[in-house]
Amino acid sequence: MTTKKQLLAAAALLAIGGAAQAQMSLYGLIDLCYGKSLASDLANEKADVHSGGDNFSSECNSTTRVGIKGSYEVAKGVKANFKFETAGIKSDGSVGESGQAFFRRQAWGGLSGEFGEVRVGRQDSVPFQVMTDFDFNGASNGVSAGAYSGIGSWNTGRQSRSIQYIAPTGGGLTAQFGLRVKGNSQDGNKDQFSAGVKYAAGPVLVGAAYESKPDSSAKDFMSIAGSFDFGPAKVMASYTDAGSAASGGSGKGYMLGVVAPVAGFNIGAHYANNTDDLVKIKSWEIFANKEIFKNTYGYIEAGDWKSSTLNLKATGASAGVIFVF
Repeated sequence: MTTKKQLLAAAALLAIGGAAQAQMSLYGLIDLCYGKSLASDLANEKADVHSGGDNFSSECNSTTRVGIKGSYEVAKGVKANFKFETAGIKSDGSVGESGQAFFRRQAWGGLSGEFGEVRVGRQDSVPFQVMTDFDFNGASNGVSAGAYSGIGSWNTGRQSRSIQYIAPTGGGLTAQFGLRVKGNSQDGNKDQFSAGVKYAAGPVLVGAAYESKPDSSAKDFMSIAGSFDFGPAKVMASYTDAGSAASGGSGKGYMLGVVAPVAGFNIGAHYANNTDDLVKIKSWEIFANKEIFKNTYGYIEAGDWKSSTLNLKATGASAGVIFVF
C-alpha cells in the first residue's frame, strides 16, 4: 500500500522536476538621486534626496521597483510567461501611493512560441513598448522633454485588462497589437485598439504607433519617429499628434534628439515643441550617463519646461546612481 510519506516524497520529486523546467527570477531597479524634478519645481519644492518612487515616481531618472518574472514550457515549443512588477518604491520604503495596486507597473500572463507572443493583464501600452527606443535618456521620470511636453512618441500610459500580440521578429521588422475592451473598466467607455511597428536596418531605425481613444472625451494618439546612427553621434526626430488639448487631447508637435559617446560617457539632449494653441509647451533636457560598475550606472540630467499660454515654467536637475539586478 502506498503510504502518506511515499505520496509526499513523490509530490516533492515532481515539484523539483517542474522547477528544473521553469525559469523564474527576481529582478529590479534601484534609482537613488539628489535633486528635483520638473513636477517638483512646479509645486515649489526644494531639491532633496530621493528614491525613484517618490512623488508619484516623478523623481530621479527611473522608477525604483522590484518584480518577479518567469516562463514555463507547457507544450513543445510553447511557453507560459508571467510578469509582476511593483509600483514605485519610495524613500520611506512604502510602495506606491495611497489607493494604488501593489503590482501597479506590470501584472500579466501569456503564451509564446513560433506564433509570437500573447499577453493578457496590466502592461505597458503598445506605443510605449514600440517607441521608447527613440528616447535616448530612457524616458526620464524627472526631466523628460517628451513626457512633460505631452508629445513624446511613446507617451501613452499602462493599461489594465489589456490583450496584446507581439508578432515574431523577421528581417528587422517588429510589430505589436493591442486591445483593451471597455467591459467594466473605469478607464473609459470605448474599446481601445493599438498598433505599433518598427524597422531596423543597419544605422537606421524607424517606427510608428497608433492608439485609439479610450473614452468619448479623449482623442486618438499617433506618432512616427526615426533615428540614424552616424557612429560619432546618433540623432532622432519624431512627430506626435495626440489631439487638440481643447478637445481632450495632449496636443501635437515634434521632438529632436542627439546622443554621442564622449570619453566613456553617453552625452545627449532632447528638445520638444508642443504647438497646440491651448498649451504651447517647449521643453528641453540634457543628460550624461556612464556604467561605473557592473550593472551600476551614474547619471546627471537637467531639464526646462515652459508654457507660454499657461504662463508657467519649471526647471529640474538631479544626479544619481541606478543599480539593475
